[in-house]
Amino acid sequence: MRQFGRFTGGVLAGCLVAGCSALPGLNRAAQQEPATPAATVTPKPSATAPPLSAESVIEDYVKRNNAANKVLSDKLLATYEGGSSLDIDKAAYLSQRKLGDDEYTPFSYVKPAIVAPATKRWFLASVYWKGKSKTAENPTYLLFAHDQNAWRQVYSPDVFKDLTAKDIPKLLTDASGAATEVDQADATGLLMSPADFAKGYAVHLMGKGTNTAKSRFAADLLTTNAATNRAKMKRFARVTESVKPATEYPFYALRTTDGGALVFTTIQRTKRYDVIQSSQRNYVFQENSGILPGKYYMYMKMGELMQVAAYIPPKTAKPAQVKVIGSYTGIVAGSGR
Repeated sequence: MRQFGRFTGGVLAGCLVAGCSALPGLNRAAQQEPATPAATVTPKPSATAPPLSAESVIEDYVKRNNAANKVLSDKLLATYEGGSSLDIDKAAYLSQRKLGDDEYTPFSYVKPAIVAPATKRWFLASVYWKGKSKTAENPTYLLFAHDQNAWRQVYSPDVFKDLTAKDIPKLLTDASGAATEVDQADATGLLMSPADFAKGYAVHLMGKGTNTAKSRFAADLLTTNAATNRAKMKRFARVTESVKPATEYPFYALRTTDGGALVFTTIQRTKRYDVIQSSQRNYVFQENSGILPGKYYMYMKMGELMQVAAYIPPKTAKPAQVKVIGSYTGIVAGSGR
C-alpha cells in the first residue's frame, strides 16, 4: 500500500463550551490496540538471491500493490511486503475497512534509479509516485529484500517535500556498479554509527537529551511536528511519549560518495494523551481513523511505527549534523475512553 490519496489526519482536541477552538495535531495515522501487535518477522536477507532484475521486481510490486489496495487484502499484502512496511500497511487496511473506505486509485512509479550491494541480497530504488493526473515532486525510496523465496518491500520512506535535490545524498558505487553496505555498529569515518543514530534520534524525537546531543541533529519534519504537537496540546491534555529503536526490524545502510552513510531504520513511538479535567469538558480525537473513532474524554493512547531515512555525514574537523530526509509512518495500535 502507498499512502498517497489516503491520509489519516492528526490528533485534534477541543472542549464543549462556546468559543473553545480545536487545535490540530500532526500525527499521520491511527489504528487500534490492545497492545502494540507482535512485529512481522523479517529476517536479514538470505545469503544468496536469484539473479536480480530490479525493474521487474518493482513492476510486479506495483501490480500486486494495486490489487491488494483494491480489496484491502492483508493476504495479498503479505505476498510482497515485509517488516515494518507490512505492519504499517496492515494497520492502515484495518482502519480503512472500519471506516468503510473502499476508494481505490491505481498508481505506478516512474524514473527508477536503482543500486544494490555486491551480494544483491537487497536493493534500493529511488522512484517517483505517479497517480492519474500528477507525479510526486520528490522521490520515494523503495527497499526490497529477498526473503522466503520472494522479493519483499521492507522500507518505503518518502523524501520530505521541503527538501531539494541537493539535500539527497549520492550513493557510492564501485566500477561494477555495486554499492557499499555499512554495518549497524560501524562508525568508521562517520559522525556516528547507524545504531547510535537510531538510539540518539529516538531521544531527540521526544525533545530530550543534552544540548550537545541535540546539536548533532539537523531540524527535520518529524521532530518539528512532534514539538509543535506537544506545545499545542498542553491546553487540553498531558502528553507522555516513549520512543525507541524498533530493533525487531532489519536496518540497512549504504555509503555515500562523501564518505557518509544513508541509513534506513524503524523507530517505535508510544504516545498517551491524558485529558485535562476541568469545567471545560476537554477531549481528544484522531481524525479519519476507523480504529480510534469518536472523542476521548479521559485518555487516548497510540503506538506508531516510523520508518526513517537519514543521512549520517562523514566525521571531519568541520561541524556537521545528521539529517532525517524522509519517513513513512503509521499508528498501528490505539485505545482510549
